[in-house]
Amino acid sequence: MNKIPPISSEVLENLSRVIGDTTTGLTGTEIGYILADSLIPDVTPLMTKWKRLFNAFAEIQNKTQCSNNILTFIQKAMQPVRYIAKNEIFEFRLAELNKRLAFIGYELTKEAKYRKIEKTTTIQNITVEKQEKDNQEYHLAISFAGEDRKIAEEIAERLKRFGFRVFYDKYEQATLWGKDLYAHLTDVYKKKANYCLMIISKNYAEKQWTNLERKAAQARAFTQSKEYILPLKLDDTEIPGINETIGYVDYRKVSLDEIVELLKFKLNE
Repeated sequence: MNKIPPISSEVLENLSRVIGDTTTGLTGTEIGYILADSLIPDVTPLMTKWKRLFNAFAEIQNKTQCSNNILTFIQKAMQPVRYIAKNEIFEFRLAELNKRLAFIGYELTKEAKYRKIEKTTTIQNITVEKQEKDNQEYHLAISFAGEDRKIAEEIAERLKRFGFRVFYDKYEQATLWGKDLYAHLTDVYKKKANYCLMIISKNYAEKQWTNLERKAAQARAFTQSKEYILPLKLDDTEIPGINETIGYVDYRKVSLDEIVELLKFKLNE
């Protein structure tokens, strides 16, 4: 992790109160263990939990002039393995922490990994942004021909490791089993993702199912002012409705690492 600037005392106090809450927070023993594991001195171990955390956080932040140890503590405290059979506490604590982390431009995923988001300045912004994100089941839906599966899968796997929710058919086998695929896929590509990655190739143009996905995605794009379809060109095949004026990425000129980085930036907008 790069050196992250210090966190304001107001945000630091709020994070400490969530983690040290008497009902839903960590136990005193857990706090002591994770502080040590995060290389943070436990400077006032006899104080109430949230004050103990705040003093420890403030001390290490003043010493290092960064918030890395604090963010490491939060990450370790939210490791999913700690919450087996305690899913409700996990969901509540994660949501409350993310409300505070939004003020420094970060969000913690359910896999306990950080991703950058637009920094918020008001409580209203947090509520609106969270509602908009929660309305979408997926950050990204990938539309591709079977012959191009290797590329689609590599992108999906990498994004998934960063905590993004990706609609990729292999991840949805149980969900798709027995479904009316025409109706379900139309719904996904039209309503359930923030963006659609369209992997364009000669094969893509010839497939019945990709044409269905394309039409659903285009119907969504037509109804909103913000971009929705993200074309990734494998060749120069023309696709109906995808004009040359639409910005695209050319797979032949950009590495897969660069494509994933571009997608991460886009999905965090």
